[in-house]
Amino acid sequence: MSTENNVSESTPITQNNLNEQQNPSITIRDFDGKLHRIFLELNSLTIQLLNKKSQQIRYTATIPLESVLCIRSNRIRLRCGMPKKLPEIGADQPDLVNTCWNKTYFRHNVLYIYYAFRWNVFTWRLKEAALFFESVNDKKEWEKLLNDARNALYRPKHLLVFINPFGGKGKANGIWTEEVEPFFKLANITYELIKTERADHALETVRELDPVKWELLDGIVSVGGDGLFNEVLSSAIIRTQLQAGKNYNNEQIDMLTTPRVRFGIIGAGSANSIVSSVHGINDCPTAAIHIAIGSRCNIDVCAVYEDGNLLRFSADAISYGWLGDVLHDSERYRCLGPIRYQYSALRTSIRHPTYFGRVSFALSQEHVPNALDDDDTGSGPSNPLKIPVCTDECDLCSGKVPVDPRYPFHWQSDFTHVICCVIPCVSPFTPYGLAPYTGLNDGTMDLAFNPSSHKKGFPKVSRFKNMQIMRKVAMYGARFIRSEYPDVKVFRVCRWKFTPKSLVLNSGEGETIKEDESGAWNLDGEILPQPQINR
Repeated sequence: MSTENNVSESTPITQNNLNEQQNPSITIRDFDGKLHRIFLELNSLTIQLLNKKSQQIRYTATIPLESVLCIRSNRIRLRCGMPKKLPEIGADQPDLVNTCWNKTYFRHNVLYIYYAFRWNVFTWRLKEAALFFESVNDKKEWEKLLNDARNALYRPKHLLVFINPFGGKGKANGIWTEEVEPFFKLANITYELIKTERADHALETVRELDPVKWELLDGIVSVGGDGLFNEVLSSAIIRTQLQAGKNYNNEQIDMLTTPRVRFGIIGAGSANSIVSSVHGINDCPTAAIHIAIGSRCNIDVCAVYEDGNLLRFSADAISYGWLGDVLHDSERYRCLGPIRYQYSALRTSIRHPTYFGRVSFALSQEHVPNALDDDDTGSGPSNPLKIPVCTDECDLCSGKVPVDPRYPFHWQSDFTHVICCVIPCVSPFTPYGLAPYTGLNDGTMDLAFNPSSHKKGFPKVSRFKNMQIMRKVAMYGARFIRSEYPDVKVFRVCRWKFTPKSLVLNSGEGETIKEDESGAWNLDGEILPQPQINR
């Protein structure tokens, strides 16, 4: 690949005059003596090709100011759209830049614009636009105009960066040095770098951060996996609620205060589901460019409670059953790197655990009317009226226990999978998305569960069938799973809860459940053990 410039590359500019108009403009010439005119508009820099009569012909190029990373006097060497070996401040540069159109141009007369462009559907890289002026005064005047226009837009100035050097393949340090830091330096972003040394290191650091430093921060960047991002996100949200005087342990609060700072994530873990779902690809330079130019994307966050106490926030997926056990088992083989997930998936499939419990949920507001629709097209969430009957004697169905109005629907059974997706969950293991219908910021979640019981017409899911379902999801996405496997139920919900076996069966506090019978929760790539008895 090469980084070819647009029409403005190596274009000499001859200034007639710089008008004090709303859209300043200047007429220029290129190497062949052809005329161009550039206009500085409100949100873009426009370059027009002119004929000998200074009339516009054929071609117009536009550089959006929001995509401009930096404006420099010194040239940066680009390789495949990425900066390589940034020159030191004050380093000597050759005075003679180039000779064209019978004139010699010097580096003092040249202005370089580096801006982000879409390399392909999902990948972003940098391009260079070189503006050659006939005088230093022309260059300085346009440099001020361009910088003033760019600075009027939002740009992060100071960031707190966390690196997890042990996550994924252990390449986070190299990813930061080679693929992220050069973009931040180009954009003149200052940062404080912290390398995590243990679990919850980032969570504790953000929670205990000095108030003065907290107010000066524009954003927090995590270079690692989804678990590191979850630590940063959870601690920042909790700190924001404390400042706002809100009780974050109150699960009945519908809306929490949004943190002032922004969050960035560089995928250096094993799955990197969040960054892949937001950008459509796990590409570190793409993520770094979006952070540097101040791109913004709102995402949903789900609060996870246990008996009225906040556990964590989730911005990815919460799973129980097979997926939770795979993650729990894989921690024993972390030395194997990402391949440990395939190995643990095989071990868990052979063991083939199922867990008994009750899933209660409330449908999202826009999907409640669908409960009266008997037509199930097979696309999107399931028809709510087709919720199966509980497979064991259920206190809610029998009326012994009143139904909580916040969770009007429920299902009690043995489950192979209970999965809640807050975002589409694109990852190397599910390239088409585990929940492709889930929106990034629509305020809803997709809840899926797969029963496994001999009772009331639900056959116990075999090891082979379970592996077949996961294989189909990995290879083709989850779009057609319900049509091929009608036992898999999917609902668009706004809240839900899981009641474990110990509470469903009204077990006493003296009764315990073995660890292999209770399972583990997978929350954004982090393990949360299922309590033996919820109180």
